[in-house]
Order: sequence, then C-alpha cells, then structure tokens
Amino acid sequence: MTSRLVIFTLILFLGTAPFSVFGQEGAIRLINPSFEDYPRAERVPHGWRDCGFPGESAPDTHPSGAFDVIKYPSDGNTYLGMVVRDNDTWERVSQQLSTPIQAETCYSFSINLSRSELYVSASRETGTRANYVQPIKLVIWGGDGYCEKRERLGESPLVANTSWKPYAFKFEPKLTHTHITLEAFYKTPVLFPYNGNILIDKASDIVPMPCDEAPVLAKLPEVEFTTPQDAPVITKNRQFALKADIRNIDEKLAVTFKVNGRLNNNFTFNGRTGKLTAKATNLKKGNNRVVIQATNKAGTTEDSAIIIYEPEEAIAYQEPPKQPQSYSTPVQPKVIPSNPPKKRAQIEGLSRAEITKGQIIKISSLSFRMNDSTITQSAATSLDNIYNFLKENKEIVIEVGGHTSGLCDDFYCNQLSTARAKAVTSYLQQKGIQQRRLSYKGYGKSKPIASNNTTGGRRKNQRVEIKILSTDG
Repeated sequence: MTSRLVIFTLILFLGTAPFSVFGQEGAIRLINPSFEDYPRAERVPHGWRDCGFPGESAPDTHPSGAFDVIKYPSDGNTYLGMVVRDNDTWERVSQQLSTPIQAETCYSFSINLSRSELYVSASRETGTRANYVQPIKLVIWGGDGYCEKRERLGESPLVANTSWKPYAFKFEPKLTHTHITLEAFYKTPVLFPYNGNILIDKASDIVPMPCDEAPVLAKLPEVEFTTPQDAPVITKNRQFALKADIRNIDEKLAVTFKVNGRLNNNFTFNGRTGKLTAKATNLKKGNNRVVIQATNKAGTTEDSAIIIYEPEEAIAYQEPPKQPQSYSTPVQPKVIPSNPPKKRAQIEGLSRAEITKGQIIKISSLSFRMNDSTITQSAATSLDNIYNFLKENKEIVIEVGGHTSGLCDDFYCNQLSTARAKAVTSYLQQKGIQQRRLSYKGYGKSKPIASNNTTGGRRKNQRVEIKILSTDG
C-alpha cells in the first residue's frame, strides 16, 4: 500500500475457580504483544514477521500518518494494521512462540480489535483511490514454522466496531505448534474479494485453562465525565469543578487525575457509588486538558476533556489627576464618570493599535472535533470575539488559515484544514462581515510549529490562525 492521537485497555483473561489451579503457570508469552515500534507504513512491528503475498506491501505500524489512519492505540504507543484487497490478497504476520502450544491442551487468549473509519489507498483492481473499510475478521493459525497454517486455532466474528474492543478466544489444538500466525481475512464464504481493514493491539499471554470452561474477560473500568458533558467547555475562572462516574473500581488509589499532564490529588472518590468529584486549579489561559484514569486487574481506561480558560479582561481606567489643594479653595469631592470608557474589542488579547499588516495570530481557544469541520458552540463563542473585532475595525482584511498535525496524508490534511478555514469564514460572513474582507486557505501539515512526535506538539499544530492582509481596507 502507499502512504496516514488518547484508549485505554490492557486486557488479561481471568477465569473462575479453576484458574486458581492453573494460575499463570505454563503461560506462553508473545514477543511484543502490544505491537510497539516506530510508526511507519508497510513495516510490521519488531518481533513479528510479514507473511504477505509476493509483490504486495507489508502490514503497517500505526498511527504512522499513512492511509488516513489516526486512531489512538488501546495500549502503548502503536498498533498493527492489516488489510484484505480486491485482488484476492490479504495480510498476515507470524512469530515463534516462547514455548509450544501443546496438543490436547486448552488455552485462553484475548486481543484488542477495531476497524478504522478511514484506510485510504489505491484499489488493486482499478488503480483508483479507494477506502479499505469493509469489516473483516481475524483468523489465528498454529504451525511448525513462520507463516505456516497447519491448524486453525481461533477466528473472530467480523470486526465492525470502530472503537477498541477485547475479543476472547479458546484454543483447543489437536496438534502441537511452535509458531502462531495472525491473519486478516474476508467474510466467509468469500463471494468476491473486497477492500477491508482490521486494527490489532494488546494481545494477552496464551494461558492454559480447563477444557470444560469458557474464557471470561474481566470487566474493564468504565470512566465517563458527567461535568462537563460536552467538551471543550469555556470558563472565566482559573479553576473548574469536575464530576465523573467510574465503575468496576472500589478505591481511590486505583484512580488518577491529571491536569495538563500533571498529577493532581485534589479529588474525592466514593467506591460504593462510583462518584468522583475533582477541581482543576491554576488553569492556564487557553486550552487545558484534564484526564481521569482508572485501573483494575483487567486494565486501564480513561476519559478526557478540554477546559478553555478565558479570563475576564480588566478595563483600564485612569482616575483624573488630583487638583492642587489650597486653603482658599475648598476640596472638591471626587467625581466618578457615570459612563466609563467602553471596552474595545480585541483578538487574542491584542488591541487594534497592536495589529499590523502581515501579522499572524493563533486562535488558541478555537477547536474542532476530530476529523470534523463543524462549528461547535465553544468555537462559536471564540468566533464571536473575532466578529466583534472585525465589526469594530472595518478597515481590517483577514485570511483564515487552517492547519493540521502530521497524522494524515497530504490530501486529507489539506482537505480537512481547508474545510475548517472555510467554516470559520462562512460563520463570520453569515454574522455580517463583508465577503471582500475575508479569505481562507488550508495549509494542511505544511507549517508545523511544534514536533508531531508528541501529543502536545500535535495539539499545537492542529490550529486556526488569522493573518492580517490589510489594515486600510
């Protein structure tokens, strides 16, 4: 194939009483079960071997910035992406096991699976742009060598879910196997080959289990903000009260609260009711990311929200100079004007006097939902500030510039950034700003202001800017 974050599960199998007999003894450990590696297209994570068809590209380590795949991992930093194609070829990976899977022994195994809403590449049949999004399944094989399909150990249903979900398998091998192969495959029976994808992350150990038992997935924690319910949210105060519901957790020690990446212990949690209350303090001007994580034996889940701190701007008012006093002139009482000076509109704290031609101003409080160009309520609040400034200063002409992070290919990044810039321009025009004073341009990922290798850097690159084209109309 040719060349495109934040979540959450670490899955292990827990059984019922018989597991106390087996425990984790005899567990077969995979090499790199979370598919960690440097994100890149057409290259499988270390520890795994490509078993693809001759002339076809290898599976991908995501999120690499290839094929428009931008989903966050469920564990660690990366995951495996595999496809099936319309030319009747499909992808698979393999590795040698730490110890063999024994014949006539039952095992439990789990792995996180998902489907990407976008997996854009060329059709092998037509050569035109295609989206490899039809649901496919994972087939697990055992063998005596790399890529050998000697015995089918397990098979998932079609994976249509676009959020990470743990899938449980029970292996009942008739033969002994030294290698395992993970294969992406079509819906069966295969009436005709099609383009589809599957995302794979966080495989468990292969653990012996009683053959008369069914594998049981332990329940993951569930975390959900109740305040705020819709993010981002804007506050005029430097602190913000938060509430969340957490299930499958019974103690505060299993909960982590972070504000802008820093631990914060300013929260309470009732394990009986599952209610958490917290206070985010010392918010910085602009976007603040708050995260609540909960951990149990099954793994870790989290929920996050953006709080936009917009402090009230102080109105500068200078008291008239005092008149010199004399014994012959009585002291006059201080007179306070009944109509103090009107506050002038600003952009990002900049007054008209501070605006010059060619100046570029980042709109820090303007954000969009992922892969979306719709103006949200919080975005509208920020745009109203720009509208008020333009309405008050009719000589100003601007360009709205949209920018993305590096987690997309050039085509998609340019398309998304242009759509967002156009949405901002349309909003201002509908409010009453003349079309001749507005233009827009999508710059995609061509003008980063920070590294795309970190979450914080990508967040900075994902921005909207105002460029002052003229100050004289």
